[in-house]
Amino acid sequence: MGDYLNFKQYSKQELAVISSIVLFIFLFFSPVVSGDGFGYYALLESIGKDHTFPPNLENQIRFNAIASPGEPEATPNFVRFNEVTKKYVTHYAPGSALFSLPLYIVSLGLAEVPLLRIADDFFVNERGAPLVNQLGFTLTALLFVLGGLVLLVKFVREYFGKNASLAVLLAFFGTPLLWYASADIAYSHAFEVGLMTWFIYTILKSPSAKKEGIILGLLTITRYTAGIFALPMVLFYLFKKQYKNAAIFLGSFIPFVILMMLYFTVQFGSPFLAGFNTTAANNPAVFDSFLPVHIVEVLFDLSHGVLWWAPLVLVGIAGLWFFSNEKKWLLLSFVGLNFWVYSAWTAWHSGWSFGNRFVIILFPLIVLGIAQLLKQKPKLKVPLIVLSAYTLLLFVLFIASTPQLADPFNLQSLIAFWLADGRLLELPARLIGKISIVRAISLV
Repeated sequence: MGDYLNFKQYSKQELAVISSIVLFIFLFFSPVVSGDGFGYYALLESIGKDHTFPPNLENQIRFNAIASPGEPEATPNFVRFNEVTKKYVTHYAPGSALFSLPLYIVSLGLAEVPLLRIADDFFVNERGAPLVNQLGFTLTALLFVLGGLVLLVKFVREYFGKNASLAVLLAFFGTPLLWYASADIAYSHAFEVGLMTWFIYTILKSPSAKKEGIILGLLTITRYTAGIFALPMVLFYLFKKQYKNAAIFLGSFIPFVILMMLYFTVQFGSPFLAGFNTTAANNPAVFDSFLPVHIVEVLFDLSHGVLWWAPLVLVGIAGLWFFSNEKKWLLLSFVGLNFWVYSAWTAWHSGWSFGNRFVIILFPLIVLGIAQLLKQKPKLKVPLIVLSAYTLLLFVLFIASTPQLADPFNLQSLIAFWLADGRLLELPARLIGKISIVRAISLV
């Protein structure tokens, strides 16, 4: 994997695809913390600036008011006082913050350079921290997602030739990743894509039970629910009678589980509490059932149902069924378990979100499925392009409607917004106003 950044090995088509994605990301790139990003950034600031580990977020409670203007500062949201541990805590996983620590520490030093203190008053008031410090987090997320995309182009090519780069391009524009790699990169999804791609690459192209366990451990401290992928991994090794590999995998993965349980104990008072039921605000993140009782809503509901917002996701998953590899069923089990977990969750809709963002972790698998369809059914190329363009269109309508349409939770409200009062004519001007360089100039 070490040579995948040697761009001489990529074709002109592959470089064009990578360049197109990079250009799009920077066109709408938001360097600031937003949404759930406040939870991750609160952890990062506590660890990197206040030097508290395990974190005590007393100094970060201000993010509650910043993220929810007009609400009392003590309103439970991203940070809340835990009565058991007597600490200020957050339910957000620490992985993203830990990965961002090196660049964040560098940013603390750069913040001493007056030339880099750009519009400090604005960013501190609006986002709670200087821009240069926020970039320590968002640029790390950018490196993760770009690294994952480049690695995908390289290793998927070995299965599907020239179809690989087109599959990556279509999947990027046809899934919620295009929002969370650009306009809202401060969530954990960019990190998940990079780690999940590395995980799938290791499974398919560089099998190593030890590396698989470590990578899945890193993914689990970033997105707790990813830990369930350990189950099919162990079953796969047992089915293949590779008992030594099963033990090695568990030996590499379990230390991360133990560390997380210790973290939960210190932060929330129990090794079995991940913080959701002790720090969430108005919508406690709890499971309604062990069964995927919300699967119909996850797939078909107008409020973030996958079919309506990113139909290419389902097509890519269907294509994975035709992937001729002995580990196909292992990959499909990841898809099934991810849908199962989030279909059992109260917050199946993923909250304020572009589409259903919980499918983003499946991005490398969606790419494999699309590449398989392009290879096996070349006539599907045009329909696949249309589906990708459809989600890109929703992105345009979505980003241009905010913040005036504060809660574009369903397709009906989004479409109604643009059809009302001749707003469709305002679309070009609104979209230009969302371009990164235009927003940057407006601050000068």
